[in-house]
Amino acid sequence: MDVRKVQKTGDMNYLYLPTSWCKEYGIASGSTVSLTRGVGGSLIVTPRLLKKNPKHVELNIIGDNMEVINKIVMACYINPADSFKINLEKPLNYRELLDQKRLVNVELIEVENKGKTITCESSVSVGEPDMLLRTMVNKIKNMLVVMTQNPNQDLVQKYEEEIDRNRIMVDKSVISSMMYKTETKLKTVDLFYTALIAKDIERLADHIILIEEKEKKFIGDVLDVVRSLKDVIESATDHSKNLDYKSAIKFSKTAVGLKDVEIKGIESYHKLRIKHYLINISEVLLDWAVTHEVG
Repeated sequence: MDVRKVQKTGDMNYLYLPTSWCKEYGIASGSTVSLTRGVGGSLIVTPRLLKKNPKHVELNIIGDNMEVINKIVMACYINPADSFKINLEKPLNYRELLDQKRLVNVELIEVENKGKTITCESSVSVGEPDMLLRTMVNKIKNMLVVMTQNPNQDLVQKYEEEIDRNRIMVDKSVISSMMYKTETKLKTVDLFYTALIAKDIERLADHIILIEEKEKKFIGDVLDVVRSLKDVIESATDHSKNLDYKSAIKFSKTAVGLKDVEIKGIESYHKLRIKHYLINISEVLLDWAVTHEVG
């Protein structure tokens, strides 16, 4: 903790900002910062978002491996570029490109120059990553509710696609926040944990959607765990308080307590992976809670 003395000139109280912090965030004479009242009488000083110049990325790719090209497109998209252009050595099949799962959720992808150029001008705005994480948990809960009560495969598929899209937006928001020091209530370590959990929630949804309708008992058990997760995530993303390690422990016990599955086929494999990702999330939450205890 950095302790500084408050000084006074006339009727005005003031203190000096740390030089290292000012250099990190480009704060100089005439810069604007925002002041927010925190808990316990604290006052939070946040650097205002600096206007960034438009960024354009252009890459030249040799080879035609569609999986690799898909990963390159996603890497360009989640980074804070206003537009990107990928020049390919060989023409590609546009339909084959869009069949790639994650690209379905990316807007304004265009294939030009007879299949040899991929372009994108990203106009989407991203929200706070913690709020996006809350949305992901809520959507996976709703997806499970639909699967247990009145199975509608189209609606379930829609929820799964929205979870995928929110995961992409979490990545984009986290990278933008860390690169451009955008105005956010989250610390860097909170951004880190948010991204980890979002990744596991997306993978969790990928396996849940493959569970057969007849497995209502298992789906209901998973729903109970996810409801518990929803409560913990809401606590973790509530800026008026830190994640309580006791809540994280309680969720960890709930996740571990999900019935063990013996692998006998593809169905049991998906069940095993669902428990695996729930336990992964519980471990991240425990790490996050202890980090808050340390900090």
